[in-house]
Amino acid sequence: MKIILSLLLACVPSAASAAGRVISATGTLMADGKALKAGDPLPNAEIRLASGTATLAMDGARFLLKGPARFTPRSSYFRLDFGSLLSVLRHDAGRRFSVRTPTAVAAVRGTDFFVSVGTKQEVDVCICRGALEVSSKGLDALPMAAKDHLNYRFWPVKTGTARDKSPMIGHTDAELNVLRGLLAAEKP
Repeated sequence: MKIILSLLLACVPSAASAAGRVISATGTLMADGKALKAGDPLPNAEIRLASGTATLAMDGARFLLKGPARFTPRSSYFRLDFGSLLSVLRHDAGRRFSVRTPTAVAAVRGTDFFVSVGTKQEVDVCICRGALEVSSKGLDALPMAAKDHLNYRFWPVKTGTARDKSPMIGHTDAELNVLRGLLAAEKP
């Protein structure tokens, strides 16, 4: 089962060589066996963060990855195998983007969201501000819209996936505000 967050955003670079860049990292951020540091290009490869956090930039987007995490950025989607990803993105209805996790699919039509994948493939999805739609095996699509945090948890069951509302976890408004400030400083 997979969660796919399809984002209608203008945050996706067209270059296939680098998905973005590393702004900062408090833990060891590794890709292709090499440590990444502030200013390094963010490769279109599997990235591992053993612990700590990494702040990442793409055109029109800022991300906070929390470890332990395994994350793969691509020009048209992200894959988050485990860990947490907080995202602030500029909205553009003309672009499609997705984030894939092991348990469900969510189409994002908003700007700020959080996705976390736990050790048992449980997935928390929070629309922090904006709108998204989550779907997964065995469930109808779930539209989500919020001005201030709406969180659902999804988890695998024998017949597909179960879901329920849950409290906001794993991220703060302060972290969102930092990402928003970094994005606002970007020249459009």
